[in-house]
Amino acid sequence: MDTAIQVQMLGGFALRWGDTERILSSRSRKLCLLLAYLICQRHRPVPYEELSKVLGEKKPGTAHSLSAMKALLHRARVILEGLEAHCGQPPLLNREGICQWNPALSLTLDAEEFSRLCQAAQETPAAEAQLPFYLEALALYRGDFLPALDRDPWVVAQAGALHQSYLRAALAALPQLAAQARWQEAAQLSAAALALEPQEEELCRWQLEALLQLDRPQEAVQVYEHFHQQLLAGPGVLPSDPLRALYRKARQDQDPRSLTPDNLLDRLQEPLCTGALLCEFDAFQAICYAMARMAGRSGAPVQLLLLSLTAEAGGTLSRASLDRAMDNLQGIILNCLRRGDTVARCGADQFVLLLPQASTENSRMVGQRIRRAFTRQFPHSPAVLHSFVQPLPPNTGEE
Repeated sequence: MDTAIQVQMLGGFALRWGDTERILSSRSRKLCLLLAYLICQRHRPVPYEELSKVLGEKKPGTAHSLSAMKALLHRARVILEGLEAHCGQPPLLNREGICQWNPALSLTLDAEEFSRLCQAAQETPAAEAQLPFYLEALALYRGDFLPALDRDPWVVAQAGALHQSYLRAALAALPQLAAQARWQEAAQLSAAALALEPQEEELCRWQLEALLQLDRPQEAVQVYEHFHQQLLAGPGVLPSDPLRALYRKARQDQDPRSLTPDNLLDRLQEPLCTGALLCEFDAFQAICYAMARMAGRSGAPVQLLLLSLTAEAGGTLSRASLDRAMDNLQGIILNCLRRGDTVARCGADQFVLLLPQASTENSRMVGQRIRRAFTRQFPHSPAVLHSFVQPLPPNTGEE
């Protein structure tokens, strides 16, 4: 009879033996932490005092702590009764003041196997021979280490190291899959990795590349736009130029049919509306290029007005306060600007405005008008609005 025990700690906590599966993630935090620690330290006896510290006991070694530990070990034995019957040996060995997971039991731990495969890939000199190790390791990584215990210091340290190993393995495997034109696998891997690391631009780039190779531009557009929102909600930065270039290519590829003169006008005419033009930063950048070229020919001034929100004394706003203030500010900007002006959100807490045929002094007055309107309409907002004006350098086509 096969008595091997399969232990999952990546993406959950479960024990499997024979036809039995015991999900431990739903158990109490201390019980999960006790069993997980004993399994990971199964090659040595663990003193009660060490276990108490791992479990977060404030006074390890006291009579109360010892009593609590014995009660917890009793609960663990009850849960593992079926395993003892299957293996013919007790899974937990307990001596005076010391506990140990029975090292005689045949056990495979997915986190250890994952690390072993990553190490084997790194020690393989030929790049093409590394890929099978990486793919096998990545298939084991069903999520971060013991996610139900992600606030416990011991788990945090283990989870951080494994997560970084996963990211390195994914980024090493993706170019090798691309070199072999295995785009379907590359798309699946980059999607899984991006779900775990939603702000890693290199993963997003590989997913866009794979989806474009698979002729799935609409999905590529959706991936980019979701990633863009993740960046704004997190670090408040914009995607890089190469990533935006892939996005533009994906949007181009959505409708490959040629335009006729009639539907060309339909596609380019804006519906009737008032106020400034609100657009994505990519479009804003292209408009700036065009305006800089026009300024280079005509000499007409073009100004950029940067609006930023901070807490009082330059501090950082909470996410909820910042999102609310940015929504309020957007409405004010659109009402205060002319139809010929353009505005885009360029960060988590910033808008940039393009003001053609405006002097520096006029642009400063626009900034002051927006600040006054914001303060008047939202007097109790914790956000403080700052403005900065600078000219858009004209593009004359000369060095």
